[in-house]
Amino acid sequence: MEPLPASRPRVTKWGTYIAKPYKGWLAEAAKYLKTVNAVVPEGPLVVAVEVVCTKARTSKLVTPKGDIDNYLKAPLDAITHAKLWEDDKWVTTVIASKRFAATGEAAHTSVRIYATVQKTVFARVCEFIGSLFR
Repeated sequence: MEPLPASRPRVTKWGTYIAKPYKGWLAEAAKYLKTVNAVVPEGPLVVAVEVVCTKARTSKLVTPKGDIDNYLKAPLDAITHAKLWEDDKWVTTVIASKRFAATGEAAHTSVRIYATVQKTVFARVCEFIGSLFR
């Protein structure tokens, strides 16, 4: 399923609504999530998301168009719509990346969810990331 960044709710004089492409993506993603029998741990959570998009043949972009926070919001919303958790309020730490698919690789969104009781997850993640660039 091709990743789609979350769209902002549209406000009109008749009310608020979500754009049709995003609403359709949410429904399809939630339907898929209900079939995989995923179990989300309870309590504080660390969520890692990788977004892999198809690159248009004529694109000169180095990374997919769309803000990383909107790409992150979409799968979190889908998990909520699939009722795998009540709300994403338990997410305390997020690691996210976006990239174009390699040759032969299908577009997808990969989500990993981990329970945590660590109060220092952010510091540990930063230390690890820093070690990658030394």
